[in-house]
Formats: sequence, structure tokens, C-alpha cells
Amino acid sequence: MNWLQKNNYIVVLFIAFVIMGAFLLIMDNGDSTYEHIEINHGDTLWSLAEQYRGNMTVQAWIEKVKLENNMNHEKIIVGQVISIPVNEDSNYMAQKEAEENHTIEVASREQ
Repeated sequence: MNWLQKNNYIVVLFIAFVIMGAFLLIMDNGDSTYEHIEINHGDTLWSLAEQYRGNMTVQAWIEKVKLENNMNHEKIIVGQVISIPVNEDSNYMAQKEAEENHTIEVASREQ
């Protein structure tokens, strides 16, 4: 205990690390972004979860969607616009990045 009293900077440093770790844990956004999608015929939260959830479980993704959209149930309606979490590792993000990287070459006519 005597050593700890003489070296109180170690205690302060330890407390600073704990506070910094807690701050980083609280501020973690989970690598998710939110997008608005319009519900199409045949869509269910379960089918949307398979497309957009990434590494999240289906149930966790559905609960996040329900919370984000103030939904009390899993019923969705065609034409309804909902906000969904899209993880960086989801199939949707890979498809979107592929679509954004298209280039078009235009041939010129030489006479």
C-alpha cells in the first residue's frame, strides 16, 4: 500500500484508461449505417434481415428495426418506408459498392 501511495500517478493512469475504455465502448456505433427502404410486395422483416443483417442474428436485426421505427409488431405494409440498419459486411453493401463502381466507355465515330 505504501508503494501505491508513493506512485499515485499509476492509479490516475489506470483510472484514465478505464474511463477511456468505457467511453469507447459507449460510443461504438456497431459499424452500422441506416438506410430508408420502401417495402415491396412479398417483403417480410425476416427476408429483409437475410439481405441486410450482415453478422447480426436475424432476431437482433429485427428487434433493431422495430426499435428504430417504433414498431410494436413485425407486420410491414407494401409502400411503407422504414429505416433499417445496414452493416458494412452485409450483402447489400457489397452490391451497392459494385453498382457505384460502374464505368461507361463511349466509342467515337471516326470518318
